Amino acid sequence: MAIPHLVAHRGLMETYPENTLVSLESALLSGADYIEFDVQCTADGQLVVFHDTELLRTTGIKGNLFEMSYEELKNIRAHEPERFSLAFFNQHIPLLSDVVQLLQRYPRATAFVEIKEETLEQYGTSQVMPDLLKILDIIHSQCVIISYDESAIEYTKNNSDFLTGWVLHDYDDANHVIAKRLKPDYLIANHRKIPKNTDPWPGSWHWMVYDITDPELALHYASHNIPLIETRDISSMLEHPILALNLSNNLANN
Repeated sequence: MAIPHLVAHRGLMETYPENTLVSLESALLSGADYIEFDVQCTADGQLVVFHDTELLRTTGIKGNLFEMSYEELKNIRAHEPERFSLAFFNQHIPLLSDVVQLLQRYPRATAFVEIKEETLEQYGTSQVMPDLLKILDIIHSQCVIISYDESAIEYTKNNSDFLTGWVLHDYDDANHVIAKRLKPDYLIANHRKIPKNTDPWPGSWHWMVYDITDPELALHYASHNIPLIETRDISSMLEHPILALNLSNNLANN
């Protein structure tokens, strides 16, 4: 039986505010081999771990990330008040460098680092990517640079030896052609976009699908040559006896 590896989507976001240090570390403490998180850029060029450009959903405060400096953002709480009220009021928007420090304590973990399309469109690939790769270089062997944006994959491949992953907007012939040109190490897609009961496009890449919280569905995709399953609830997924067979030793790394 094919047993997939689980990737913690924005950390353990089912239980903790997404993309926060507590969410990411809780996933690692659950035994995650892989985590995924998002990177955006502030008005003053600081790379932060955050999904949206608007602050409201995850902070409860109106504002646009691209219009604020990190000095303005650093005291804003990223506690998802609609979901968690004040339970995680101590959680802030992390700098990318904060998450790098966290990952240094878990050297067996791999991070899928998604540089967001909006940031690349706002500031330009050639401006953002050098800083991103420089900050991540200290944990180079632990990182996969991923993006929906083709230029981010091309830049990474042309200017570094980081592993790469391209996230598909659509699973169609046009994107298959692009994938064969880009030759990323990983192809990533919403699981609903891949035709049912079929193996996805073969190639030099590995496949990852998201967002799955059903262990049996994860095992189904693993049987169709998809070795990585991204989930918002890695702790519950690892309670499944078969999925737990790939439980890592990250618990012992801290």
